[in-house]
Amino acid sequence: MITIKRFPSTIVEPRSARPRRQLFFWLQRLGLWLAISIFSLSALGALYQSIAVRRDQRAHPPRGEMIDVGGYRLHLYCTGTNMNGSPTVILETGLGSTFSTWGQVQPEVAKQTRVCAYDRAGMGWSDPGPQPRDAQHIAQELHTLLQNAKIPGPYVLVGWSYGGLYVRDFAGRYESEVGGLVLLDSSHPDQWISAPEGKAQFETNARIYSVAPVLARLGMIRLIGFAQPSSGLPSPYDEELKASFAATKDWDAQSAEFLASLETSAQVRLYPSFKNTPLFVLTATEHGTPAKQEQLWQGWQTDLASLSTNSVHQIVDGADHASFWRDLETAKISIAAILKVVEAARTGAVLK
Repeated sequence: MITIKRFPSTIVEPRSARPRRQLFFWLQRLGLWLAISIFSLSALGALYQSIAVRRDQRAHPPRGEMIDVGGYRLHLYCTGTNMNGSPTVILETGLGSTFSTWGQVQPEVAKQTRVCAYDRAGMGWSDPGPQPRDAQHIAQELHTLLQNAKIPGPYVLVGWSYGGLYVRDFAGRYESEVGGLVLLDSSHPDQWISAPEGKAQFETNARIYSVAPVLARLGMIRLIGFAQPSSGLPSPYDEELKASFAATKDWDAQSAEFLASLETSAQVRLYPSFKNTPLFVLTATEHGTPAKQEQLWQGWQTDLASLSTNSVHQIVDGADHASFWRDLETAKISIAAILKVVEAARTGAVLK
């Protein structure tokens, strides 16, 4: 009997398949290492950001009062005294800024009357506030803040950039408590909807603000901040603004305010006139935008001046958007405009 041994068949892999399999293996390993690296860097960034925020808080304690406005607190800093029946000036800063913005303006205004700057909810030293962060809620919070701090009207409201939208909403809601307004290169409720360029810019900004809070948590915005130029403000205001720029909760608040822009604009449009309330509008000429957009901005500024029959519109040649608080010489123009409105509110005189 003949026994036939059967050997298992051997499948010979084509030579061309071996490099592909090896390449796939190394790509898998590379992907794994990339994932581990990204996770590790993200964790380190978040830890770095947390430590840096606590360090900034220790280095820059609040200089004003922390006032409860209904379960959370807002930071309020008031200086000066009301003289000869002068109204209190309320300073409202722009998107992403804090009370420190007014470091060159507030001390000078305080020589003539009481003046208060504050941090909106989530900004600077203020606690985060409830959503949405639109003009209606911001104006109501400011009113509650002033009432709880026992600061009665009349008020002269000063708004720079987005702050102009918020003081307009406040003036419309609490008309009897407002003695005058000053708008410093103020935003306009139509700027995101009246032209294709504005709509496109809004969409771009909205995408950025949607991811910015995440980047802040990972410490990336703080790293970007190291390359930012100085604000030009004296110490400690400059250092305080830098700390705010890098803070996690500040980016949460700033993002929420911008993403509520369309609601804010609709709310502000409900108040198309302030009758004969003293109104001073200051406008910059250097925004770094194309000629068509600059022309639109100038038109919106003219429209702002038409909100009152008792208004002055001053165009400041060579000034940029932040000049009205940042540059000493232009800040003097802001101070002069504020004091003119203070005097008009006190005496009932016509602005000149």
